[in-house]
Amino acid sequence: MLDSLPWPWPGHDGDGDDGGDQPAPQPRNFWVVYEDGVIAQLTVTGDGSDPVLSRPGRLITEAEYQVLQAQMLADQEARLAELLAAEEAQRLQDYTALIAVGIPDAVARSLSSYTGQAKAVAGGES
Repeated sequence: MLDSLPWPWPGHDGDGDDGGDQPAPQPRNFWVVYEDGVIAQLTVTGDGSDPVLSRPGRLITEAEYQVLQAQMLADQEARLAELLAAEEAQRLQDYTALIAVGIPDAVARSLSSYTGQAKAVAGGES
């Protein structure tokens, strides 16, 4: 079991005889939103002052962070749904075009990766 950290904290000379042993500072959490919209959680241990940000941004509350995080996740899910719908529409369009020029259904499905219902194509089926 570790009785102490591998190095002394500031104000502690490590010899144990100074009578002023200080406990390790407690980590503190901060939340930040940067100018480019990136959000982050920072955990710092130190003298009690607010952290200095590495790039332009501002500290926010944990509640603000959670709202922004939920909004970002919802936006990401909506965008993913859009992309998947667009891919499916493209596969259907490719499949329909292949069927229209007389390619057999199984081959058209393989070439287009379409897995939905077979579509009747006007003038393309006999």
